[in-house]
Amino acid sequence: MLLAGSPVSAVATALNLSTATVKRYKAILDDGGLDALKKMSVGGRSSALDAAALEWIAAALRGSAQAHGFPSDAWTNARLRELIGARFGVRYSRVYTWQIATNLGLGHRLSKSSR
Repeated sequence: MLLAGSPVSAVATALNLSTATVKRYKAILDDGGLDALKKMSVGGRSSALDAAALEWIAAALRGSAQAHGFPSDAWTNARLRELIGARFGVRYSRVYTWQIATNLGLGHRLSKSSR
């Protein structure tokens, strides 16, 4: 998007990133081009969930929690954590689980209920 000339604020909004992060990416692009950005490390360990797993999670969140064995249709953070654990064998914190849903554009599907 930056290469196409989109404003920093528009990129930040579209990708759910902070303006400061997009400005940093833009500076890297301006200084070293796309190759410099590709070489940039994001730190931390690699995700246990690949693109196919994230697509599966997104599809689950778009549907009913009841279809995955829960007593009602509502998605909660605890239910999503439980589903990810059962399906993929990984356990995530409440915060990271919310971040996954948010990154998928589906954070609004998680109700405030704890269960």
